[in-house]
Amino acid sequence: MKTTAFLALSILAAAAGPCSAEEAKPAAAAAVSTEAWKSRTFTTEELKKYNGLGGMPVYVAADGIVYDLSRSKYWKTGEHMKMHAAGADLSSALHDQAPKMIHKDGKILEKMPKVGVLVKDAPVTAEKPAAAPAAAGVALHRITKEELGKEERCAVTRKTLKVTEATPAVEYKGKTYYFSSVPLVEKFTKEPEKYTGALEKAKNLFKKKA
Repeated sequence: MKTTAFLALSILAAAAGPCSAEEAKPAAAAAVSTEAWKSRTFTTEELKKYNGLGGMPVYVAADGIVYDLSRSKYWKTGEHMKMHAAGADLSSALHDQAPKMIHKDGKILEKMPKVGVLVKDAPVTAEKPAAAPAAAGVALHRITKEELGKEERCAVTRKTLKVTEATPAVEYKGKTYYFSSVPLVEKFTKEPEKYTGALEKAKNLFKKKA
């Protein structure tokens, strides 16, 4: 009896035969299509377009995945319970607001078609304003060995400083001006006469007192 049953199974297996390459193609294509969503990305701004209005599909994002809810009867108008609108990231709403028994902490969406991945928008950085052009005649000055250790005054703050190799300095109208920091150089180069004029006045005032 056992031998007869074994022969019957062997005959059925032989009749079925191995799966051909042609028959395997649809299964492989289906496997690929189910993973295709991973290569499609949405930014927050792009996701907003899929709000269910004007014939657009209903997409929402949760935990970085974008789902298509167009066939859900609860999202036909592009809104859900008059509380949530399509085209948005509902991660926090699902985890913090939605009833756990119904939405299962967002797992209910796993039954819906996945259409892409939500990527974080690049941070908006303010463009740095262009530096004001330096006044004519102002040129950078390289500190020489003879200047090292000298006591000078910052052309902007008028504070005493000791010249080192790292001391910022410029040349203007045949004179060298030193600075306490690099930002002060830019301040000077915008309006050199403002600072050189004040310097000359201070010197003349000192001479009169002497």
